[in-house]
Amino acid sequence: MVKYKSCCSKRRSSSASEQSDEDGNTKETPLWLKILIYSGIALFTLILIVFLIIWVLIPVVFSHSIAFQRMMIFIPFNSPRNPHFDDPSSYAIEGVHNIYITVSDYYDNTTLTTIGAWLILPEELVGVNDSLNISDIIRETDYDIVFYLHGVYANRAKPIHQYSILRKHFLVLAIDHRGYGDSGSNVEMGELGMVHDHLQIYNWILEKGFKNDIFYWGHSLGAAISCHTVRSLKETYNFIPKGLILESPFTTLREEIQESIVGKIYSWLAYFNSTILGPLDDNGFHFYSTTNILQVDCPIMILHAEDDSIVPAVLGQKLASVACNERQIPDQGNVTFHLFSSDLGYGHNDILTDENVPEYIRSFKKVCEEFINTN
Repeated sequence: MVKYKSCCSKRRSSSASEQSDEDGNTKETPLWLKILIYSGIALFTLILIVFLIIWVLIPVVFSHSIAFQRMMIFIPFNSPRNPHFDDPSSYAIEGVHNIYITVSDYYDNTTLTTIGAWLILPEELVGVNDSLNISDIIRETDYDIVFYLHGVYANRAKPIHQYSILRKHFLVLAIDHRGYGDSGSNVEMGELGMVHDHLQIYNWILEKGFKNDIFYWGHSLGAAISCHTVRSLKETYNFIPKGLILESPFTTLREEIQESIVGKIYSWLAYFNSTILGPLDDNGFHFYSTTNILQVDCPIMILHAEDDSIVPAVLGQKLASVACNERQIPDQGNVTFHLFSSDLGYGHNDILTDENVPEYIRSFKKVCEEFINTN
């Protein structure tokens, strides 16, 4: 009896996949059922791991790493890659001078860094007086200048088509913010640091003898920096530019994150504020355009596309509403808002391909001129 029981026990332990039928016979679990069970376990494990990485690990790391926060906000990667700033013609654009402007760091005034920029001649002057140096061009030009500030995942070699439109109306100074392109490689990226750089670039233009009017044009993140810069110019130097153009702008960084696709992925989490929004505020990543725009004392033009998936158009509309309703229009300047239909497919980057934009710019410049003449 003992030997018999031992044999039966051994058979059962060595045939885990076998089952007994009504007659006491054993049968093996079908292969398809094994595959189904193991696949289900593997899929569940994979989903659990992905869930933990996306909705637990990333928020926790984000909340504790200012470097991670900075990277996710600014996305400081070159586009185009391996840029040839000293050879603008390789991007099919002529009449461009590659320059570098030395500025002091906001966070450590003893540290100097260089900001890279392109000085893009007005279309009519391409090939004319090629012997003029940078100082001569800036001092002798009869054109107004527009400071062009790009958004994230870009450098000054990216908005080539935008320059082709702007140079019909302005002398263009396209600037790479610190951390983009070859600008400010030895200093930290940050809103106050970037604004401080632009204040010094304004001084640099004056030191070169520029005598005409100044406009600021910002795209996306560049719109927020432009808005803050214009406010700071007024508060620091009592200087007011002739006009401010904001392309695809957002209201505040907090609202941009909440309205973005990434924000919607995380917004349902109970710890969304404590791990995502709160740390950004604590570390000074604000971009309060709805506050800064109240101190803008020149006409404003805002451009936004309905199908913008990066910065939803509702934010551009809200910013225009704040600028229109909470500023003193007669004293601070009119607000012009252009919303482009989603049928046009401009998205976040292609508004300036619209055939009406040149006329919008001409009309806006007239508005700015009338504002100056009546104030």
